[in-house]
Amino acid sequence: MSEKVLQIQMFGGFVMRYNNEVVVMNKAGSSKSVRLLQMLLLSMPEGVSKGEIMDNLYGWNEKADTANRNKNLNNLIYRLKGQLAAGGLPEKDYVEIRDGMCFFKSEIPLKMDILEFEELVEKAKSAKGAERKELLWKANEIYCGELLPANQSEMWFFQRSRYYKELYTWSVGELEKELQKSRDYKNRLLLYARAANIYPFDNWQMRQMRCNLELYRYDEALNIYNETMELYAREMGGTAPAEEMQECFETLRLMDDNHNRNVDDIDGWRNMDRVFIGRKDAILEALVSEDNIKSAYYCTYPSFVDYCHLVVRAKDRNDFTAILMFLTLSQKKTQRSMDLQEQMELLKEVLGDSLRIGDAYTRYGNRHFILMLVNTEMEFCSTIFRRIETAYKKRAGKGDLWYYADMTQEIEEAVI
Repeated sequence: MSEKVLQIQMFGGFVMRYNNEVVVMNKAGSSKSVRLLQMLLLSMPEGVSKGEIMDNLYGWNEKADTANRNKNLNNLIYRLKGQLAAGGLPEKDYVEIRDGMCFFKSEIPLKMDILEFEELVEKAKSAKGAERKELLWKANEIYCGELLPANQSEMWFFQRSRYYKELYTWSVGELEKELQKSRDYKNRLLLYARAANIYPFDNWQMRQMRCNLELYRYDEALNIYNETMELYAREMGGTAPAEEMQECFETLRLMDDNHNRNVDDIDGWRNMDRVFIGRKDAILEALVSEDNIKSAYYCTYPSFVDYCHLVVRAKDRNDFTAILMFLTLSQKKTQRSMDLQEQMELLKEVLGDSLRIGDAYTRYGNRHFILMLVNTEMEFCSTIFRRIETAYKKRAGKGDLWYYADMTQEIEEAVI
């Protein structure tokens, strides 16, 4: 009969399993007893001082009644024992207090993801070859998300989260080197995709793109670029690493099988030219072919900026008007809550159907869209807005819309 084990997951969330059954504690994730348990587990085996625990759970105050806080902590430790027993663990004392320090103790064998991860990383530091690669892979598989993400607002937990993130970042970098040595592009892409999923704002997408470009997978690289720009526009109000991303394309080179190029190798350059010409049809299709065009052109914010630059340049040679309309979705006063993301997706569809085929628009932040209206006069903006608003309400839109419009030449003059 196999020995019963207490499995504890802290990466990506807090989950405990005993004998393959989830240990459910009352008010899990928010109660002081759970935070106490998490502090004790994270401090194994050295333990954590009672003062540090009390400061974290009850707040630090030099005027606070130490005796009262100490009594509260003792009561909390007693309640923790009852909660663990009610959740399915044997009824034992799980907290030991010794010389002003608190320790987690258990007669049940423990299996903790943070300890396994740290052990694998430490072993990998001194290992070599295939063993080193295997250790790094195992470490990366264990790290499935930030340490206790629900506790990131608390400095005590945030500092420990930073520590494990640094180990993870190091392990990804070292595994990347091993995979580059063996020219293992497939696993490099898996490695980057996993890192980008855990930390979407740490520029792991750049490495995904470059790896795809090395494999001549231009469409995949472009998709990652567009998805990343969408993410930053949606979550960061357009503050995306656009310059780095754009540089990835601007410095693109058609590389040979070894992904290197000798500048003096004329025949090699001619071969690359033939590869480029051979892609002519695919390039033309990507640039100009778009079947069944029925709606206005939606693009990511960086692409929209480039499009606006082009429109402004074209105006210098052709006499036409161009208007920027700034559209905002607001919550109605009578509503307590609204699924903003769902409403923004609905409004995106409405804009595509309500604007002309030659118009372009993009999302900017959580509640805004920017529209480029070509060959439109200012006096028609209110009509366009009413058309959008009517279509939005017909599709059961729940928010309030308002807009501001300006001529592009007036914006240029203001900037200048």
